[in-house]
Amino acid sequence: MAGVLTHEHAATAAAQDVHHGQVSQKDLIRGLARLRWTLWKRSYRKNIGKLIGTIIGALYGIGAMVALVFIFLGTTLWAGEGTVFPAIIRGLGALTVLLWVLVPLFAFGVDDTLDPRAFALYPRSARNLQPGMAVAAALSLPSLFTLIAILIATGFEALWLVLFGQGIGWVVAAMIALLPANLAGFVLCLLLLRAVFAHSASRSSSRSGRELGGIVAFLGMFVLIYAASLLMQRIPDAVAVVDLSLLSRIVEGLAWTPVGALFSVPMDLAEGRALTAALRALIGTATIVLVWLWWRRSIDASLTSALAGDASSGTTSVSPLVPRFVPSGPFGAVLGKSLRYWRRDTRYLAALGIYPIVVVFLVAMGFVLPESRAMMLGMVIFMLGMSGLSLANEIGFDGPSGWVNITASLPARANLLGRVAAQALLMGPPALLLSTLIPLVFDMPEMIGLFVLGVTGAMIAGWGISMLIATLMPYPASPPGTNPMKDKSASSANAMLAMTVSMLVLLLALAPAIGVGIWGAAVGSTGLTLLAGGLAILAGAIVFVVGLLLAERRLEAQYPDLFQKVRDYAS
Repeated sequence: MAGVLTHEHAATAAAQDVHHGQVSQKDLIRGLARLRWTLWKRSYRKNIGKLIGTIIGALYGIGAMVALVFIFLGTTLWAGEGTVFPAIIRGLGALTVLLWVLVPLFAFGVDDTLDPRAFALYPRSARNLQPGMAVAAALSLPSLFTLIAILIATGFEALWLVLFGQGIGWVVAAMIALLPANLAGFVLCLLLLRAVFAHSASRSSSRSGRELGGIVAFLGMFVLIYAASLLMQRIPDAVAVVDLSLLSRIVEGLAWTPVGALFSVPMDLAEGRALTAALRALIGTATIVLVWLWWRRSIDASLTSALAGDASSGTTSVSPLVPRFVPSGPFGAVLGKSLRYWRRDTRYLAALGIYPIVVVFLVAMGFVLPESRAMMLGMVIFMLGMSGLSLANEIGFDGPSGWVNITASLPARANLLGRVAAQALLMGPPALLLSTLIPLVFDMPEMIGLFVLGVTGAMIAGWGISMLIATLMPYPASPPGTNPMKDKSASSANAMLAMTVSMLVLLLALAPAIGVGIWGAAVGSTGLTLLAGGLAILAGAIVFVVGLLLAERRLEAQYPDLFQKVRDYAS
């Protein structure tokens, strides 16, 4: 005994038997892989939406594998000479690497399951963590399907070499390089993705930086989708304008870049281009080494930034809650709070950024298809009216903080109108400016009156509907700072039902104005188009007043019950 402690207790207290580095690298790799697998399985608990989405994604993946098999069959066994197959392999290989970097960033958000910052408190360096993180990165459904696709391609490449290879020596050389080159390409896919994620974590240690990155990626996704749609509208018969020689040159150029070099090596050897194969193998190998070192440096930076914390903490100046241009009181307080939300909260910023992109797309469609300009104008009016529906879950967006409004006895009318006024200040002036400019851009100045009145009426109606829906159908929202691309609440059944009801009511309220507007545009009557704009204003005013009165009455009577529905953020 050593005092009141046994020898074992004394040794433990003195850390005599605890040594840093006792865990071997093999055990650490196994532990990180097990951690990734456990977190992935637990993410499906009580998350039926994610499970359904994964099943649907798996079905799409299986369909893609079947399609890939038929593509390769068509260019090998069914192709005669099989001259197109090498170009397809090179092109698909480069496309695979690009998709692994771009798709998760712009479509699904950053996968931070093994965020390097989470390991900052552990006595491990980037050199220790990196091998385990690399193995863990392969434990995902996209990784599995990518590996299956590469193995399918490898099998058909071997078949093509047997059927169409020229020279036994080159065929043997290509066969030897086939599997290592393709697996190296797969490794490059994983490493590029993880390096980008680690770099983003190291550069965005502050919450505002991470939120801004999520918003940019979210809006970038919409820009890419709409740009692709415009391109397809611009090229009605893509097959007729495709220049196969141009595509071949593009594929050959990509093969000299890091994204396409490794997958091109076996085909280069099969074609007898030994020097080209060697250079591209060197490019691919150097890329893997550089990406590995870049990833390690980013992990080190992430570990350091996580311990240092947000450098901007404590530097934010405090400004009055109530804006200077409104009197102090409940309405001014709600207005000021809402304006801050619109400036800082990603849930609001995403909505603020989507509508300009949609409007630009509709205007561009009017130029691509001039005969559809009148319809595009109508869709712009409806979309700007839908901007008011962004407020349809204001009670849910408050979440746990809603108790402050209850305990402070905040008047329901001020609570509702302050939120509407904040959005009106931000979206109203740009909407009215666009209402004047878009008809002029389309060379339809006679439509300015209809457009200005229609947009104003639609937005007012949208605000009235939002106030009522927010008090009738609130649902738990994701917490502030949520990446818009990972917001589970927006895809819930309650959210879809609330948005569907809101859109139907808006469409029903504007139906008379829409009918008269179409009639006036068809006969070219300025009087009828102005009448349609007046009907939109009247409908908007009626919906706004009725919505405000009903929402005020329900909020005054049922606010505690509504708070119980949204007191916890969606998980």
